[in-house]
Amino acid sequence: MEKAAYLDAMGINRWVQTSNAAKTYFILVDKVEPGIEHHPVINSVLSLIECPITNCSFTEQFIKGADVIWDMRRLKIPRSNPVLSSAPLAELLIKAEAKRELWNFIVAHNKESHIG
Repeated sequence: MEKAAYLDAMGINRWVQTSNAAKTYFILVDKVEPGIEHHPVINSVLSLIECPITNCSFTEQFIKGADVIWDMRRLKIPRSNPVLSSAPLAELLIKAEAKRELWNFIVAHNKESHIG
């Protein structure tokens, strides 16, 4: 019996990759806190770079080859080559310089993504 016929007979749908599948981006943090994906700063920054939070996953570990959208770790080792890099969230909330540095990354990203 052919493989396709067997799968059809068993009622098993075959996996098909769609071209419009959402890509997953990682946000590196020192510690994944419950509810961090709902924090207003996180959502505001991601909306500024047009990256839906639904496409993001928070992690404490850098995964080689992963698409890192934002590195918020205090110690950025191993290097991840993120789109955005900033101080941890707690520092962003109280330090103006940390906010300015993050803003510079956002502006640079938006200029880069709108060229061409």
